[in-house]
Amino acid sequence: MQSRNKCGVKDLDDLQDLIFNVLSKNPNLTGREIARKIGIERREVNSFLDKNRGEFHQDENYKWKNKEENTVIIFPSGWINAEKYELILKGYSNLFNAKNIVEFVFEPETKFLLESIARFLALSNQLFNHGVRVVIDLGNCKASIGYLNRAGFFDLLLDGVKVLPEKPKSSTATLFKGNTVSLVEFGSISPVSKNKPLILNLHSSFVSKTSNEYDLVALTIFSEFIGNISEHSESNLDGFAALQTYMPTHKPKHIQTVISDSGLGVVKTLRQTLEKNYPDLYAKFPDDGEDSDIGLVFEVFSKGNITRHGKESGRGLGFKSSREQAAKFDADLSIRLETFNIQLMYRDGLLVDYTISKGLTLVQGTHICFDFFID
Repeated sequence: MQSRNKCGVKDLDDLQDLIFNVLSKNPNLTGREIARKIGIERREVNSFLDKNRGEFHQDENYKWKNKEENTVIIFPSGWINAEKYELILKGYSNLFNAKNIVEFVFEPETKFLLESIARFLALSNQLFNHGVRVVIDLGNCKASIGYLNRAGFFDLLLDGVKVLPEKPKSSTATLFKGNTVSLVEFGSISPVSKNKPLILNLHSSFVSKTSNEYDLVALTIFSEFIGNISEHSESNLDGFAALQTYMPTHKPKHIQTVISDSGLGVVKTLRQTLEKNYPDLYAKFPDDGEDSDIGLVFEVFSKGNITRHGKESGRGLGFKSSREQAAKFDADLSIRLETFNIQLMYRDGLLVDYTISKGLTLVQGTHICFDFFID
């Protein structure tokens, strides 16, 4: 059995992560200062630092810093919606090129909305799967640990992603699954399965929170988007989906639904055969940059029935039906692809506005979010 010292550190890797974490945010500290911050005896810290000079550097004033400083990304206190999440990450164009640890730090009152959690989960898993060492520091944010656990975040987070102070020992998402009327926990979407139980669970939960009027739109969205992941993902990482009802004090109740995968993404999937199967479309949106990719995605969502298998196959990406169903209600639809996001806003059956965010940090796959505003 692994033993712990008085401060809860169970092995040397834990101690190294703690010191890395402190020096990432506060470089140039003495051994005494480090020991005070992490609550471990100074003698133990100094001995560890002296034996690990390959990882830590001490200057002439006996102050330490990481030899390879981590990439530290801090999520501030307050609500983090998708727009704020992307703004925080926008300064890091490609985290997949990181040569050191990528560390995400939650401040004491950091609170993620469901769409932000989905994007963060996908990015964390993709980075680790790519070979990047990832640390999620939740030490100062116990409230987020509780909600992330309840939502099933840790169930789908890859085992190699380091969580500080540690991952919860048990999953409250598994323990209380289905017991909260406002939440459908993150469920895994397998690329080699029809995923019918997840589709039916999401559909029935959505309708129960609204009315039978939403029966067709819910079934269409979950069936088509989850089905597209099974058919087009081409990733060794599972996708996932979840649902959360929000009831803000001065705003309409809304249901947020996320469907995410880490595969090729809509644009790369289509471009495999676009020139051959849709020469006119290829001429209109050649493979020459982000703006052309954005135009192609607009085309797919506005007209649909476009597939890498060609017109004669009768197989489309399904976006047209989902969009048409969603447009019957007051809804926002966001489509997050590699480096851009498109948000479409429907009111009273019409597209009334849209926003495009470009130059975002690189994330693979397709990440969909529907917000339905309920009276």
